[in-house]
Amino acid sequence: MKVFLRRMVLLLAVLALAGGLFGGASGHAVEAAASRPTATYISPERIQFVSYSKQWNQQKLKALYAELMKNMHGEELGYLGKVVLSNEDNEEELGVANMGYSWTEDDMSDIEMDELTEIVLYGADENTTVESMATTLSHEYGHHFTYYWLIRKERKLPSDPTTKWASIRAIKGQPVLFTDDPDHPDYTHYWDPGEIMADDYMALFGSPTAKLSMVNSLRTEDGIGFYGEIENEQLPPVMTLAAVRSYWLKLSGIKDPQPLVLKEPKLKKIEAVKNRAGGIDHKLIYDAGSANSSVAARLQYIVYWENEEEEFFDFTDLTTGKLSIVVPDGLPETELTFKVYAYDPKTKQFVYARPVVYDLSKPKAPVRAGK
Repeated sequence: MKVFLRRMVLLLAVLALAGGLFGGASGHAVEAAASRPTATYISPERIQFVSYSKQWNQQKLKALYAELMKNMHGEELGYLGKVVLSNEDNEEELGVANMGYSWTEDDMSDIEMDELTEIVLYGADENTTVESMATTLSHEYGHHFTYYWLIRKERKLPSDPTTKWASIRAIKGQPVLFTDDPDHPDYTHYWDPGEIMADDYMALFGSPTAKLSMVNSLRTEDGIGFYGEIENEQLPPVMTLAAVRSYWLKLSGIKDPQPLVLKEPKLKKIEAVKNRAGGIDHKLIYDAGSANSSVAARLQYIVYWENEEEEFFDFTDLTTGKLSIVVPDGLPETELTFKVYAYDPKTKQFVYARPVVYDLSKPKAPVRAGK
C-alpha cells in the first residue's frame, strides 16, 4: 500500500519569558483574546481546567484531568495551576507550557519557579476527545516536569549545557543547541534540549493513553508517521538509556513500576527472496527490541519507510515476536529511509531504532547507504 505523505510539523513548545531582573512570567494571551469560557473544572489539587471550545464541557474536562493524572508525577504537580483548552488553531504549536521563574544571583543559585505553570492546548474544536489531546498534554507536562526538577535540584535550565542530563543523554557530537534565544541563527526546534527533554518525559513517564496514541498515529488519514510525536529520532531512543530514566527518578523522587528492558530494534539487513510467482519479495531482518526473551516475544513490530523527495511512505503490518517481516512483491526501486518500531501491549512501552537508508535501485541486491 502506498500512502502519499502529508507532513505535519509538530511544534510542541515551551514559553519561558524573561521578566524582572532575570526570570520568566507566564502570559495569558488565550484568555485575553477569547470570549468567556464555555466550561470550567477545578480538580482536588486546585488545578483549573478551562475550556474556550463548545466541544469541551465540564464532563470532558474531568476526563482530561483523569488523563493528566495518569502521567507519572510528583510534587511538581502542585506547581501546575491551569490547563486551557483553546478553540484557536495555532499553525506553529499544538500546545505551550507557560511558566514563570526568576533569579538574582549571577550563578543562578537562587533560581526558583515563582508562578504556577499554565498549559494551553490548541485546536480544541477539532481535537474533541481525550485521546486526541493525550500526547500534547503529556509533552507539555513534560516541559513542566523537567523545568521544575532541574530548577529545584540543579538550579539550572534545560538550555544549560552543564546539566547532568546533557552528559548522559548520548548527545555528544550532535547539533543540540543550548540557548534560550529562539532567534539564534542556528536554532531549530528539532535540536532544542528542552523539547528533547519533554519528549523524553512523554516516552518514559507519559500516560498509557499518550503512548497508545503514538502507536495509532500512523493509521490516520494524515499519515504523520508511526510514533510521530517523538520529534527527534536521530538521537538514541531514551527508552534504551537506563541512566536517563534513573536520573529523572532520582531528581523527582517518584517511583517507576516498570523497569527498563528495551533496546533498539535495529534493521540489520534486507534480503531479496524469490517468491512463487517468480518475482522478488524483500525480507526485513531486525534485532529484538528487548534483551529479555519473554518481553521480546510479546513485542509488536512494525517497519516504516519513506522517500521524502518522492513524497510517499508505507509500512508493514504489526507482527508479534518475529524478528523479520516479508514485504510481498518487494519494495520500491529507489532510496528509502527505514525505521523499525516495537510496542509492548502489556506495559504500553515502546521503542524505535534510529533511521537507516537503503538503496533499492537494484532490487535483487539492496545496499545500505554509506557502506
